Amino acid sequence: MKRIEEISLKSSDIDKLKEYPLQDVFCTESQIYYYKMNNDRSNILLKKLFVTDEKRVNRKIETIETLQNSELSTYKELVIPDEVVSISGINSGFTIKEVNDCVNLSAFLKSKNVSDEDKIMVLEKIGHLLRKVQNQDQEFYFGDLQEFNFLVDSNNDIYVVDLDSSAVNRKKPLETKYIIIDKKTRDVPKYKVNSAGRCYPNQNIDTFCYNTMILNYLAGKDLHRLSYEEYYQYMEYLSYCGIPREMIEIFDNHYSNKDNESVVDYLDELKNGHRRAHYKVYEALKERKRY
Repeated sequence: MKRIEEISLKSSDIDKLKEYPLQDVFCTESQIYYYKMNNDRSNILLKKLFVTDEKRVNRKIETIETLQNSELSTYKELVIPDEVVSISGINSGFTIKEVNDCVNLSAFLKSKNVSDEDKIMVLEKIGHLLRKVQNQDQEFYFGDLQEFNFLVDSNNDIYVVDLDSSAVNRKKPLETKYIIIDKKTRDVPKYKVNSAGRCYPNQNIDTFCYNTMILNYLAGKDLHRLSYEEYYQYMEYLSYCGIPREMIEIFDNHYSNKDNESVVDYLDELKNGHRRAHYKVYEALKERKRY
């Protein structure tokens, strides 16, 4: 297997770099900088990790090397880091190509300047990418599949970032936003959640996270924070709104022992009636006793 290339810098070199602005994101793992410009005038960024524990960083390096040497390296949607960065002799981060003229998926889905059709099309692209990844030979899981790890460019093409935190042939638990926050997953065996709220990577988790992104888009709210009762009451409301029965059944199964299925094949049917699915509309109708 080809090893990842390494570049060596001094702490003083980092002090000279300009910080890269992240859109509406508070990054708890790293600081991103402009590093240099390629010959084609595209930017190379430097991701400097806050925690440089050797075991943790080596696990990230192993993940990147595996990705670079696998079929996944040919997927244009996956933004795989290029080099490991050693700062004053300590492996402390990675270089990565900048994706130009893009916004994160969270901002894209909230934008009033983007049509519902384009939003649904992008969510479909993500679902098809997930299916493609799940069907290839390498045992790979995104792990922390959530809106801030996707970028959307001006052509509505999608890109996945933060892949050094993904799971390749990994058996140890990882942090997944929607699993950590959603306490309802703790007692569901298929998610393999430990006492710290971390989960052992598997296909059910990636599919759950993708479906949760769809639900949050429909509701305009973080539904993974709801109680069981609130969640299933909202599922009944989705049926009232005309959301496809097959989608609702898939959402219903999130907290059962049945393996998760993706809702991607039913997104086309959301073009009619899904605006009523917004949680504020649901709450207003409940308050007026019109639902």
